Amino acid sequence: MKIFGKDSFFSICFMLISAATGMGVLTLPWVFQQTGLFLGIILLLYWGILCSSTIYFLIMGGLHYKVSSITELIYYSILGEPKIDNNLIEAELNLAESKKRAKIASKAAILCDILVLFDCLFIIPCLLIFLSDFVIQINFLVQKKLTELSIHYYGLEKSTFAKLFYNILFSISLFFTERYRCIIFFCLIVFLLCIPNNFSAVKLASVLSVLSSVSTAIIIIYYGLSSNQPPECQNGIMALHNNFCRKGKIEFFNYSSIMAFWKITSVSNIILFSHFCHLILIPSTKNIHHMSTKKIKGIVLTFVTAIFIFNCSVGISGYLVFRLNTLPNIINNFAYNDPLIVLMRIYLTLSLTVTICIEIIPLIDSFSSTVKFLFRSIGSFIYKKKCDMEMTNSIKNIEQNLNTVVDEETNSNQCTSTLASTTNLTSYFGISDEQKEENNEVEFNWKKCPCNYSHFKCLSKERLFKILNLSIVLTFSGIMAVRFSSVAKLIQVTGGTLDGIFVFIVPAWIYYSTYFKYNNKVFGVSLLSLYSVNFVVASLSGIVGLFKME
Repeated sequence: MKIFGKDSFFSICFMLISAATGMGVLTLPWVFQQTGLFLGIILLLYWGILCSSTIYFLIMGGLHYKVSSITELIYYSILGEPKIDNNLIEAELNLAESKKRAKIASKAAILCDILVLFDCLFIIPCLLIFLSDFVIQINFLVQKKLTELSIHYYGLEKSTFAKLFYNILFSISLFFTERYRCIIFFCLIVFLLCIPNNFSAVKLASVLSVLSSVSTAIIIIYYGLSSNQPPECQNGIMALHNNFCRKGKIEFFNYSSIMAFWKITSVSNIILFSHFCHLILIPSTKNIHHMSTKKIKGIVLTFVTAIFIFNCSVGISGYLVFRLNTLPNIINNFAYNDPLIVLMRIYLTLSLTVTICIEIIPLIDSFSSTVKFLFRSIGSFIYKKKCDMEMTNSIKNIEQNLNTVVDEETNSNQCTSTLASTTNLTSYFGISDEQKEENNEVEFNWKKCPCNYSHFKCLSKERLFKILNLSIVLTFSGIMAVRFSSVAKLIQVTGGTLDGIFVFIVPAWIYYSTYFKYNNKVFGVSLLSLYSVNFVVASLSGIVGLFKME
């Protein structure tokens, strides 16, 4: 087996690490501020061990059922059969029990798709909040520098062009000092970027999200090791901006009462969010199907160890610098005129804009598919009820119009003939061959027609439908970003509720349906109980965080 190169051991590890290493690391110093130094390390270690088991079961489940997505994993695990390429499991589905199981599996797969949709949907507000925080600090710096420029070069006021340029820049910087304005602006930018049909070129810049988070982590670790603070902190000049300075002492165990338990579970959801890679786990199984179980365990161990070291380094370093002053977004603790931080904010702003576009384009496809499915289901239900009512009314009319009594056989034939002539059953049971040929001919002629409006891509139904869905998704994301006071609060809710389903419930089901009967029952019951308890606690803390805004 190759150690380096495509589909190698380290390439798979890097892919998983990059999927879990995002902007969520900026909230980890605040986690240590809430829990204390040692308790934070214990929580990171606990969640690392627990998430490693879920990652292992998801990977092994994907290999066992030969699937390429988490939705397919749910479907085929309920069926109890591995996926067979280009073949349908017809022999099994002929049985009544198998048909019932297939129906349950289909509903579970649809529910899983909807959960994946909402899980991804909650990531967009997090990124919008980060973007607005970065831009606000950049505009504070612009205002300061413009004021200094006008003082040092007071002669520029006589120049009409310089005065116009100054007023435009200052007005723009004032406009972007409010979070909701920044969020609306970036929603419009993302909307314009995502309208084109083919946006695959932006995927080439996806590495920006990884590089930005790693670079940010390096800067935070650098400040933590050097204990560097602005010189104004020692002179007391920054009294108005005391969040730039260190405050308080280092806490090792910030656990004083039973109320602290719910606070710790809330911040634990942030750690749970930092292991966000469950959606890429199943597609990665196609690259590791040739590996042994021992090597797969090595991949999981390498991934969890790297994430633990990375999270601990960022969290501890940021906490040691600012301590009690640590903010949910650690970047906001640094002075806005620090050259390194200014460059980092600009870099993060560009990379996060690209990241939102990368996240939202497949999200729109999932959202469109879900909306179409709901409309088809509702339409099918209404149409079925309408047909049932028409058949019932037709039968009643037939019974009322019968004036003569004939023998049973003649009466039966007459009823059948009358019902067939009264009610159009073709649309209920299916379309006849003649109707199909007629529809195909009409469709063919419509496609040949030069006036077909679908040739005008800007006016096509598909384009308009995607634009409408894009507007709905961005509107929802913008409202969520404005509604929540901090990104840490939003990550608490997402990590506890939606991520908890994929990190606890899905692996628990995979283990129970696939491996439970072959392993030690005591170990299996203990593991399933641990998953269940953690999911309940994480969900409760997430739901409480949803209604408890700061």
